[in-house]
Amino acid sequence: MDFEKDFEDITTMRTGSIVDKIFLSNPFRRGMFELLILIGSGICGLVFSWTRFSVFPISNILGGILVIFALVFHGWTEKNHKQAHEQSDHIDKIVVTGVHAKIRHPLYLSLIVQNIGIALAFGVLITFLLSVLTIGHWVVTSLKEEAVLLQTFPNEYRHYQKTVRWRMIPGLF
Repeated sequence: MDFEKDFEDITTMRTGSIVDKIFLSNPFRRGMFELLILIGSGICGLVFSWTRFSVFPISNILGGILVIFALVFHGWTEKNHKQAHEQSDHIDKIVVTGVHAKIRHPLYLSLIVQNIGIALAFGVLITFLLSVLTIGHWVVTSLKEEAVLLQTFPNEYRHYQKTVRWRMIPGLF
């Protein structure tokens, strides 16, 4: 990973505050960072016998299923969204086909499901709590990204929001 490029990407973004710049920076790198933290905390939890879920091995099996589902869903969704790993302010069109015709942020949903799956697969409480924090991260990212997209594509994105009401979970969010 090129951290100097990441810092340059963050500091040259067209958006305002440093918080916006962080949440709108390259999602691939942020996702990989989260993944390393979750896997690292899961391994540490197993090695050092940190508090675990009492529903072992059910949580492990469920977690593995969620991770596999999230990876397949992410790959399928990415086929329609070629700019998925770009910064939010570098997007040059709105994707409205495939699963994007049903929910506006399917890739972020897949990352949330993956992170919860990893936490359940390890069965370590601290890993699960960290995965809950990642939910907040990706929700805030989706909200900040929508603000940028509304500035970049005011009419098109507003129409897309009316057509596709749900950000991640139909009927809920």
